[in-house]
Amino acid sequence: MKRMNQYKNKNMKKKKKFFYICLLVLGLYVGWIFMNQQIELKKLYKQEEVLNQKIVAFKKEIARLEKEKSLGNDPKFIEKVAREKLKMVKSNEIIYVDMNKAK
Repeated sequence: MKRMNQYKNKNMKKKKKFFYICLLVLGLYVGWIFMNQQIELKKLYKQEEVLNQKIVAFKKEIARLEKEKSLGNDPKFIEKVAREKLKMVKSNEIIYVDMNKAK
């Protein structure tokens, strides 16, 4: 009878040891998954921040283009663009070039 109890006690200790090992492995696995999710979440937050900054920049660009579009029929704006970007001048206009500035 004592041998049977000793055998059962050893068997129970082995089962408890196995259970604790399984519990430890499961805990490590859950911890590993949690850490990976936190790392991925940080990456996504950074990506979201960059995309939000791009959205703000695009909204500013859209507003600028809308303003420019509304000015498209304004003769003063057309003249300004022609002079600055296309280097056009009015007839009978004299152009002075500063040679020191060109160098």
